[in-house]
Amino acid sequence: MTPERACAGCGAVLAPQSGPGRRRIYCSPACRHHALAEGGRLVVELDYELAPDGARPVGRVWSVRIRRGRNSVVVASELGRPSAEHLAAQIAAVISPSPRAQGAAID
Repeated sequence: MTPERACAGCGAVLAPQSGPGRRRIYCSPACRHHALAEGGRLVVELDYELAPDGARPVGRVWSVRIRRGRNSVVVASELGRPSAEHLAAQIAAVISPSPRAQGAAID
C-alpha cells in the first residue's frame, strides 16, 4: 500500500497513481498554476524577535529567512540589524543577480 501524498499547492490528498509516468505533484492544473504564480520565486526576508513588552527590538535579535510559498528556512539568527541586512542583500544577489550591462567593455 502506498502512502497518501499531498498536493504541493493546496495540501489536498492526491488520488492514487494509475498507470506509469511521473508522479503527480498538484491536484489540478489550476492548483499548479496558482501555486507557481504565488510561491514560485524565492524571497529573502528579515525578521526580528518581539520584545515581551512589545517594545522596539534591541541587540542581536534579527534573523534571515529564505521563503518559497509556504516553505521557508532560517539561514541565520541572532544577528545585529546591519549584519542581517548585509547577509540578506548577499543572498538576494545570488538568487536573482542583476542583468549584465549590454555593450560594456571588459578590461
